Amino acid sequence: MSELVTERELARLSAGTQARREAAAERLDRLAAKVDWSALTQLLRDGRVLTMLGPRIVAIAGERAGEEFQGELAAALERGRHQEVLLQLAGGLAMDALAAAGIRSAALKGPLLGEAIYGEGGRRPSSDVDLLVPAEDLPRAVEVARSLGYEGPIDRPMADGLPLLHCSLTHGNGELPPLELHWRIHWYERRFARERLLPPSPESRNDWRPAPEDELAALLLYYTRDGFTGLRQASDLGAWWDRFGPEVRSGALKETSAAYPELEPALTTALARAQSAVGLPRSLNRPDLRSRQRIAVQLASREPIFRSREQLFAEIGLIDGLLTPPGGTAAFIRRQVFPPREVIRERAEKDGEASVASPLAYGLSVLARFGIALASLVYRRRP
Repeated sequence: MSELVTERELARLSAGTQARREAAAERLDRLAAKVDWSALTQLLRDGRVLTMLGPRIVAIAGERAGEEFQGELAAALERGRHQEVLLQLAGGLAMDALAAAGIRSAALKGPLLGEAIYGEGGRRPSSDVDLLVPAEDLPRAVEVARSLGYEGPIDRPMADGLPLLHCSLTHGNGELPPLELHWRIHWYERRFARERLLPPSPESRNDWRPAPEDELAALLLYYTRDGFTGLRQASDLGAWWDRFGPEVRSGALKETSAAYPELEPALTTALARAQSAVGLPRSLNRPDLRSRQRIAVQLASREPIFRSREQLFAEIGLIDGLLTPPGGTAAFIRRQVFPPREVIRERAEKDGEASVASPLAYGLSVLARFGIALASLVYRRRP
């Protein structure tokens, strides 16, 4: 039995849609009566969902939440509001500069999404500014960012000269938060973000918003890219549905999958997982999952026997492989199993590791962890 069972279940149910939470009201009340509030605070803080789920939990628990939990939440919300002001200023400055250069841009996730779906500032913590630009304008967008004092990017380009997802830049004197200039939102797509998430012109960015079904598809792709781990993307999906779900046209996601067939495995699997995890309605359509997609859902749904940081990232990579569209296997292997030595070094530095594995050793280690993940599914099925 894993630790923090009560705390994890309270957090998981709190991330659901309003309909899911109302259906589980009695269960939520019982959990709130026996939760360890210090452990819950640490769990939510580690998962970066204290401000996202904390207010809901306080509403459920009332005075049982205690002064310490409510004090931690209030302080986190205040920090989040201050951070959002900085992010909005930096994002607005960058978008104005891009528009002046004739480059279309759109904000991804961040404060605007947080305020729209949670109803107030400070709820969705972010540390950087994420902007989407057309792929052909990415080099010019980087130059625009440099004119604002940004340095970089540090991302390794692929064979076509584009980075895997985005160009990451940091401000030279640290006055502005880090900036990520995306040309796509998932490594399975090259057209969806450009065609569905960018405004029609640089000047229309302030009064333009993607169609609800396109915004939902984007959230599902973020959820897939994270391997369905944690509660951040799940909470966003539940909160988004409460706010915008009625605006989604019937059959819209099927139309998106038909228009972008390379995204169909990811979208349908993410929808199935979100229906189970946060209560997105079955009326959206119950996806007919193929065997690889069902395995991906099982990997995401199970309670792990053990999961180190390395094992967690390997399982995210395995889910990536299971949902890779036809023709994408070679790219998946380069991305997750045998990446270039420079990428391995960057990952090791981020994890604070002193030694750097060779590409062969790194790949064999990843494949072994894939095997551990698949073996755990077999173990769970045994009587």
